[in-house]
Amino acid sequence: MPPEAPVHAICAMGVEAWGVRRRAPHLRVVRVGIGGRPPAGLPGIMISAGLCGGLLPEQTSGMVVIASQVVDEQGVTHACDPGVVGALEKAARYLRLPFTGGSLISTSGMVTGPDRGTWAGRGHVAVDMESAAAAESAERFGVLRVILDTPSRELSGAWAKPGRAIRRPANWSEAIWLGVNAPRYALRVGAVLEAAFLGNVDPEV
Repeated sequence: MPPEAPVHAICAMGVEAWGVRRRAPHLRVVRVGIGGRPPAGLPGIMISAGLCGGLLPEQTSGMVVIASQVVDEQGVTHACDPGVVGALEKAARYLRLPFTGGSLISTSGMVTGPDRGTWAGRGHVAVDMESAAAAESAERFGVLRVILDTPSRELSGAWAKPGRAIRRPANWSEAIWLGVNAPRYALRVGAVLEAAFLGNVDPEV
């Protein structure tokens, strides 16, 4: 799907922005910080792009999430653009990546432990902290996330503030795992965006 309008990838963390720039260098990247929101008035297509938490027991790290809608904690729902969703799904299939659709919940903090089941019970498949805010001002909107943590691969809630978490020895084993997998999955996000909007496919994802 060649872009018919500017495409902005909205990324929270530096590693997410790096993955998009590395694999889809011609897209526009807007870094907003964890829990942040993009500036109002960005034209064209806005993709909330990056990593997320899985909510379902059968999900595994590395699975792609292409949401059909985003919901905030107050229940406000934003439908994703069907054309954008279709382009992302086609790209994921071409790259032979496992993906899931459905509803993504955006929360104000990290979701871990029993809270995963709470949100899953309300019909959501994944969680992040930025997509609802990005959807509020978008002309056309989509979500492309890759699952990092899951019910069977938990992370400490301390990682909501990475700079603080890394200084705690109790988090160092998770830091090693994140150091290996966060960049790997961020590149996967970039590869799907490249295939969806620029037509260039790198099979080594």
